[in-house]
Amino acid sequence: MKENTGIKLLVTGAVVIGLGVVGAFKFFEKIDNGYVGVRYSMNGGIKDNTLSQGVKFVGLDKVIQYPIRLQTIQAKDVSVSTSDGKKTTVNIKYDYKVDPTNASKMYKEFGNITSEDIEKGWLKSKLQKEAREVYSKYSLLNVLSGDSSKVEASLLENFSKAVEAKGFIVEDVTVGVPEVDSETQKSIDGIIRAGQDNEKAKLDAQTAKTKADSQAYQKVKSAEAEADANKKLSESITPELINLKEAEARLKHGWVEVQTGEAIVDAKK
Repeated sequence: MKENTGIKLLVTGAVVIGLGVVGAFKFFEKIDNGYVGVRYSMNGGIKDNTLSQGVKFVGLDKVIQYPIRLQTIQAKDVSVSTSDGKKTTVNIKYDYKVDPTNASKMYKEFGNITSEDIEKGWLKSKLQKEAREVYSKYSLLNVLSGDSSKVEASLLENFSKAVEAKGFIVEDVTVGVPEVDSETQKSIDGIIRAGQDNEKAKLDAQTAKTKADSQAYQKVKSAEAEADANKKLSESITPELINLKEAEARLKHGWVEVQTGEAIVDAKK
């Protein structure tokens, strides 16, 4: 009898512990790093104070989490049309986060759906709308040949303004290379070839100029060297040097002075 009573107590204790563990998991919520939690009760009431990261006691309330650190989203095959009537698709990458001060407001706006659902739904729809608006101002050829940075800047500005009122902060947008048809590709190839020919012509002209400058420089330096040598030679010829050379010549060749009338003529012995 006592043995059965002990077993019952053990079972009861295990059940109580199990219920306690389950209750602990049910009454507490772990807010992930880089997220903020919005707490709401079963009857629809929302707590204005958001929950920061860590394990929080929430009782019977429910919690939905929104990212407050940057999330990188890849939107593939976004359909757009350019000003020249070209229909194409482009991949767009953007970085966003949620303003933590607007998290409760966001829940009131979107209800009990996750941030991933918002990314695939409302955010994607806004991105599509703004991308179409931006690309409609540029020709496809211009986008491919140098205006892509302008497209990115315009899309970042427009997309940021379109979603900021709901509590989303977009910090960067990167657009990929649009798909092109064969006709556009031929035009692009022609532009590339023309650019290459132009660069080659510039390089040839620069090479010729460099060569001509080098030859002219060499001539100038040669003339300067010759003039400098002549100057030094001229400065080195003095009366003393001339007399010395005459004396050396007399000693070597036997020169004598011969007087004829008033003139004195040197003659060889």
